[in-house]
Amino acid sequence: MDKSMKRRVRVILKSPMIIVFIIILLFFTPYAIYSPGESRNKGVVTAIGIDKIEDELEVSLLTFIPTANQSYQEKSSVISGKGDSVAEAVYNAQIAMGRTIGLAHAKTTIVNEALLEEDITSTVDYLSRVASLPENTVFVCTNKSAKEMLQQSQNLVNDLGLKLEQIIAYNANNLYVTDTSLEAFYKGYYSHVKSSIIGYLEVEDDLYINEDNAEVSGAESVSGGQSEGLQGSSNSSSGNGDAKGKHIVNQGQAMLIKEGKKVAILDVEQLNGINLLNPKSINQIIEIDGVEKEGEVYSMQFRIKNKKVLISTTFENGYPIYMAQLILGVKLVEVGGEHDELRLNTEFSEITDEISAKIERAVKQQFTSSINILKENNTDVIGIGRKFFQDDRKSFKKFIDDIGGIENADKFINYVTFKLNIVTQSD
Repeated sequence: MDKSMKRRVRVILKSPMIIVFIIILLFFTPYAIYSPGESRNKGVVTAIGIDKIEDELEVSLLTFIPTANQSYQEKSSVISGKGDSVAEAVYNAQIAMGRTIGLAHAKTTIVNEALLEEDITSTVDYLSRVASLPENTVFVCTNKSAKEMLQQSQNLVNDLGLKLEQIIAYNANNLYVTDTSLEAFYKGYYSHVKSSIIGYLEVEDDLYINEDNAEVSGAESVSGGQSEGLQGSSNSSSGNGDAKGKHIVNQGQAMLIKEGKKVAILDVEQLNGINLLNPKSINQIIEIDGVEKEGEVYSMQFRIKNKKVLISTTFENGYPIYMAQLILGVKLVEVGGEHDELRLNTEFSEITDEISAKIERAVKQQFTSSINILKENNTDVIGIGRKFFQDDRKSFKKFIDDIGGIENADKFINYVTFKLNIVTQSD
């Protein structure tokens, strides 16, 4: 060893920080190399489902399992646990998994519709406050079992190449046009209207043809294009007898919630009516019938391609008046129930006075039907009361006092008179 090298060694040995660093490397490097990966000890949960079975709660976890494979597909498993509370059910699911769980990556929370017979907040509160479930996780309700939906979500990937969160994201962006996360649910729950909207997907049984061809399978109706919505099926049959599988049905529905409980299931038409006043909500379909052209009668479907919404509020004789002008840019997409490019691009493209009047009538009927549902359930998920409060706080507060005070603020929408003016333009 030459003198320069010896000098460097002396400098290093005289520096306590360097010595400590070397000791740390010598101590922890073998441990890091030979210790098992964290994936062996921790399960990554991508979705969570909650069901009520008699007097018990069942929590199901869709867990990502890192597995080497040549298909580049994620391998997932549904692990469940039961208990008298969500905390106990989660703990038992964790024991069944044999790993500690982390909910930081959970993108979807599914609850069974039966849980919404009571205040759902008491059920999901543990997950959001204690178990660190992200507040931006999408909140969804299903008609049957949340566990079954998680199981069938794996078949969506295999059969259609779709993930459950892709379907939910499509609905949130194109149908609800509003945030349906757990955070949005809590904001609505703690607001003065105590109301919110969450997603709604169905799980249905497949019926298979028996030896006598007595029943037709739901899966065949999907492949034949007869079923509405997007469906992913799980087909399983044994022998020649009747057998049942499950499939997820997406009909674009949503659940209207009041004080944490379900009050109504909204279909696509009702959602469209609610979203009429939302300038971000486009691409909805307007269908009209009885359009006369050259001695024939046609039905037509128009798609809203762009929208401008002008809103003003006032109080007349002490009562709230909500005035909205909707300027709709529409495009004809279907005539007589059959696509016809020649008709679409020529004589049918013109928005006549008759067509404009029929579109206006259809839009107003759709809006009135939706508003009636909100009024019946005192659920102002549009933000009508908030608009009046922003425009004229003094008059709004006075009116609220007149109808019984802040505890009756959720009933405000029942007293509003709506005046809509629809202007239709060709896109």
